[in-house]
Amino acid sequence: MSFSNCGLRTANYKLGGIAHWVWFLLFWTITPLFAETPSPSEPPKRIISMAPNLTEMVYDIGASEQLVGVTDFCKFPPAAKSKARVGGWINPSYEKILSLKTDLVLALQFHGQTVDNLKRLKIPLLVLDCQTVQDILNAYDTLGKKLGHEADAKRGKAALEKRLAKARARAKKHKPVSVLFVIGHNPGTLEQLYGVGPKNFVDELITLAGGVNILADAHEPYPLVSKEQLLKRDPDIIIDSLPSSETSARELKPVRESWKKLSSLKAVRENRVYTLTTDEYLIPGPTMAGLAEYLSNLFQKISKKP
Repeated sequence: MSFSNCGLRTANYKLGGIAHWVWFLLFWTITPLFAETPSPSEPPKRIISMAPNLTEMVYDIGASEQLVGVTDFCKFPPAAKSKARVGGWINPSYEKILSLKTDLVLALQFHGQTVDNLKRLKIPLLVLDCQTVQDILNAYDTLGKKLGHEADAKRGKAALEKRLAKARARAKKHKPVSVLFVIGHNPGTLEQLYGVGPKNFVDELITLAGGVNILADAHEPYPLVSKEQLLKRDPDIIIDSLPSSETSARELKPVRESWKKLSSLKAVRENRVYTLTTDEYLIPGPTMAGLAEYLSNLFQKISKKP
């Protein structure tokens, strides 16, 4: 993701120095897709969401009353915080899940072992893929049909499409802007710098909003970026995505000082290193429209400067 996290923002504690929500993205790209577990034809009455973006979409399609459990990282919309917590996205409490007497668990393709364990417990599952913008739009259709809210899902999907289309239209009015979008690095330094590569929704939103992703030719969706590579590509702007929990003045100062050391970069010289700290923008669901609009406004402002 200054997700996210399914967003891209899912948590703010560290694994090996990198924010947990960054690992959320990296895991997403290496685990195979699982099929849906058979479940009753009637809409489920008690569902559990295993990912922040699925929680967002459940609310967006008007199915929140059916939602009885969410992960510890489901914070949007704020009403989701009142739901029962079932633990993390890779280490949930199966006892808690069973105690909620759920008749459907919503999961993502990267949940892997968690999905296997839920299958062994004979808990009905719906496993979705939300890596690209089209995946997310398709998820609206699937959730609407499965949860008995097809009309609301169509409205939610249409509203999201409308916001994305508006950002796309604005992009035609300015020159392309080359971008490095950073989704994580070691706290206070630029070590272990991960950027947005191809084949994911953030890359697609960069293009949609009129940007040119300098890592679009990478071999991974979220590659590790060397300083040498960064100096060679020399983007017009840099967007450094940080979890909102790491944005105090004390925490931001060393990050900004680290960027200043790369003064040979055009973006640094021209004061075009931006810190994005809106967590929900990196969640691949309805709030990702906010990222498209943020990028659109930023690119338009930059392209107008001499």
